[in-house]
Formats: sequence, structure tokens, C-alpha cells
Amino acid sequence: MNQSLNQNQNRAQDQAGPRAEQDGTGTEPAGTRAEDDAALIAEIDAELAAERRAKPRASTALTGAVLLIGGLVGWIAALNLLVDKLYLLSNPGATLACDINPFISCGTVMMTWQAEAFGIPNMAIGLGGFAIMGVLGALMLSGTTLPPWMRWARLGGMTFAFAFVHFLAFSAIVIIRTLCPWCMVVWVATAPMFFATLAHTVESGDLRLPGPLAGILRRWVLLTLAWYLLVALVILIAFWGQWMATLGIG
Repeated sequence: MNQSLNQNQNRAQDQAGPRAEQDGTGTEPAGTRAEDDAALIAEIDAELAAERRAKPRASTALTGAVLLIGGLVGWIAALNLLVDKLYLLSNPGATLACDINPFISCGTVMMTWQAEAFGIPNMAIGLGGFAIMGVLGALMLSGTTLPPWMRWARLGGMTFAFAFVHFLAFSAIVIIRTLCPWCMVVWVATAPMFFATLAHTVESGDLRLPGPLAGILRRWVLLTLAWYLLVALVILIAFWGQWMATLGIG
């Protein structure tokens, strides 16, 4: 009988427990809300951990290789642009090898104010920036663990570079109405460097985002290809008349 009484008391306490957690207004106290917030954070951390345990799409070695190769390609393109600009300054009116026709011309683009948006030639910025990213890529390939400030500087530098590429692409396509082949090489090199760096930052846990968004950003190859396709479509549409004239159509 005593055992039955104890069981009833325990059952009553269990049923009263949830009610005891509420105050007279029927709302949860601050302590309960804090526990709920902590549980939500723990759930997000668990999702991020699951994402990181999944097949890595931007490992340290792969991201390092992308930065090293992209940095080398971008550096070569920036060097060619700088040499060509110095040649034009010394030989006004000269024609460059990449001056193919009126709407595909390096010379036309590099003599605009957009080519010196910060008061110095963009090529000089590219030479320094791509060299730094190439070195960081080599360090990552060697297995060196970068300190947090350097990892955030890497992401910040690539974010600036990718944003600057959009400014230059918009200027060339919409305002100047001329395409620069070497400039487009820089665009091509910068996109995978940015998306791979962003994906690696997410996978490493430095940048914590909700699971679905993190899953999208980890697919840096698809994002790069989608960006390439978007830019190609914009160029095709913006210069449709020139393409048709070049092909002798219309």
C-alpha cells in the first residue's frame, strides 16, 4: 500500500512539473527561455558538426590548390595588363595584341578611370593581392595551420576581390561597352578562389551559418559554374548586336 501511495505521489509530481514551470500569466520564465535558446544553439552546432563530418567539398589541401593556381593565373594576367599599360603610355595610339575589334580591346578599358579606381592602376593591386593569396594557398597545401586572424583576412581579401570584380565587370559591360580579355582572365581566376575560400571557412567552423545555407555555400564548384554561366549570358545579351555583326549576321 505504501508502495502504491508513493507511485501516486510520483505521478502527481510528474504531472505538476510542467505546470510549475509556468507563472500565473501562463508564460515561461526567463530561465526556461534561456534553456530553449541554449537548446536551439546546440541544435545548430550539431547541424554544423554534421555538415563538417560529411564529405568535405573544400578541404584545406583543395582550397590551397585553388588559391595557389588561381593566384598564379591572376598574377600573370595582372602582369600582362601592367606591361601593356606601360607600353601604351610610352607609345600613344599603339595597338595591343588583345585589341581584337572595337568591343574586344584591352587598350580601351585600361585607359579609363575605372582602371585606376583607387588612384593607382588596378594591375598593381592585382599583383599584390594575387601574390598574397598564392602564398596562403601554398601554406595551406603544406599543411600549415593559419592563425584565426589570417583565416579571416583571407576571406576578407577574397570577398573584396570578388566584389571589385563585379564593379569592373559592370563597368566594362554596361558603361565602357568594351571587353578586355586579360581582365576577364582575372574574373575567371577570382570566382573559384572566392567560392572555395568561403566554402572552406564554413566547413572549418570559422563561419557559422544555418544548416541549409551552409550546405549551399559548401558546393563551391556549382556556385562557380553558375556564376560563369550568368556572366556569359549577360555578355551575350549585352553585346548581341556586336556578336551578330562580327559573324556577318544581320
